[in-house]
Amino acid sequence: MTIELAPQHKIGLPLANPVMIASGCAGYGPAYQRLLDLSTFGAIVTNPITLRPQRGARSPRWAETTTGFVLGTGQQNPGVRKIIQRYDKIWARLGTAVIAHLPAGDPDDLQRTARALAGTGHVAAIELGVPAGAYPDELDHWTRAVREACLLPLLVKLPLETAANLASTAAASADGLVIGRPPLGAAVSAGGEVVTGHLYGPALHALTLHALRVIKDRVELPLVAVGGIHSLADAQALLQAGAKAVQLDSLLFIDPRQAETIAQNINHPKI
Repeated sequence: MTIELAPQHKIGLPLANPVMIASGCAGYGPAYQRLLDLSTFGAIVTNPITLRPQRGARSPRWAETTTGFVLGTGQQNPGVRKIIQRYDKIWARLGTAVIAHLPAGDPDDLQRTARALAGTGHVAAIELGVPAGAYPDELDHWTRAVREACLLPLLVKLPLETAANLASTAAASADGLVIGRPPLGAAVSAGGEVVTGHLYGPALHALTLHALRVIKDRVELPLVAVGGIHSLADAQALLQAGAKAVQLDSLLFIDPRQAETIAQNINHPKI
């Protein structure tokens, strides 16, 4: 079952499967190549890509919670030039679509990064990650910057906490919306240090489902749901609620084989 995530875009974003791997969960493509059949998934969204290298957050970056974990990487990455050098040829033979995740930031930097990635010919779309606390006018500047830089389809990943308030602004420039970026949290690590970052785990499914139900009546764009999907039933619930596709995140850390099973069976729910 092929789905189209950018039906109004002249290039389009057709995916062979509605199940994707979310940003931050599979590196820049080949991280799970020896463990999983990546061609099973409709797309892989890369780890963050910025114009210049980012050192990231100090350790520890991970702390377990009662129902999940807090992860704070600080968007560590080697910068767009090195990422293209290392992964461009890999993307060409990965067997699934590659969507580049760009954290929102300086519009000029966004333009240069998006332009470089589009020039590879192996990136299917851009996903713009919007931070918590972003204002509508900021979002408008970021989306316009990416639009002006390249012709690739644009997905905008909104924070769960404010997705409903930002959806209309994002829809003015985006081809699809991703609902959404996990909320911020803090937890105490095994070593006793407080880790701040994004909260992941099964409990987020309820937040994602709620936000999706609100937003689907406000915009006409394709919606992608992400957050708390740990079973085939979780994924199906979001698709039935109006999502065109889903992204798996925390499950890749806990049980990657189950993630592959969801992708294999999503079009055959009786299996």
